[in-house]
Amino acid sequence: MSKLKGIKVVRNKRGKARLLVVDIEKNYDVVENLVDVLESEKRLDEPGKPAKEVFKELELLHSKKKKGK
Repeated sequence: MSKLKGIKVVRNKRGKARLLVVDIEKNYDVVENLVDVLESEKRLDEPGKPAKEVFKELELLHSKKKKGK
């Protein structure tokens, strides 16, 4: 694994990693990906819908908006 510039692990006196300091300007994509992963993990237990059902709802919504013009 290559070392990323602008990322520092802060350890306590025993050497245990406690904090992660990230220079967002240098590593914006890394931070954005981390936030996306954390957000998706929070939603793992949420009920889902099949893709076909979602697409059908979107098509219905879109056709209603077209008729309302």
